[in-house]
Amino acid sequence: MSTYYRTREGQLTAIDSRTALTSNYGTSVTAAVQTPPNTSKIGVLMVSFANNGASNGASCLQVVLTGDGLKDGEQTFSVGSITVDGTPATAKNYDTIMIPVDLPVVANGLISIEGAMQGTDTGSVEMSVTLGYN
Repeated sequence: MSTYYRTREGQLTAIDSRTALTSNYGTSVTAAVQTPPNTSKIGVLMVSFANNGASNGASCLQVVLTGDGLKDGEQTFSVGSITVDGTPATAKNYDTIMIPVDLPVVANGLISIEGAMQGTDTGSVEMSVTLGYN
């Protein structure tokens, strides 16, 4: 089980590009989180997202981790997909996913958290990412 948790969230509004997640539920923060001292890895990645279903289409979502806090460099994870079909389009919420990982980290290093959406723009996506360290 993880000992420390760091969360960032934000809105993905552009297709085929990365968006830095720079909020923590109303608190403006940097996209980078500092790796807690005395930790050696990220053991779990928790991701939540929702879509307003503003337009018909299909898209895939990714989480991208970058920074000097990752011993093995940039990491990219496919975390879900969205399909909107209907008039009027209807929104859907998705269950939080937990991805067990074994990512070695550098204590006190920085890790930036970004979200990405590829495919067809289906509207605004809210994304929240939590890193669980141990």
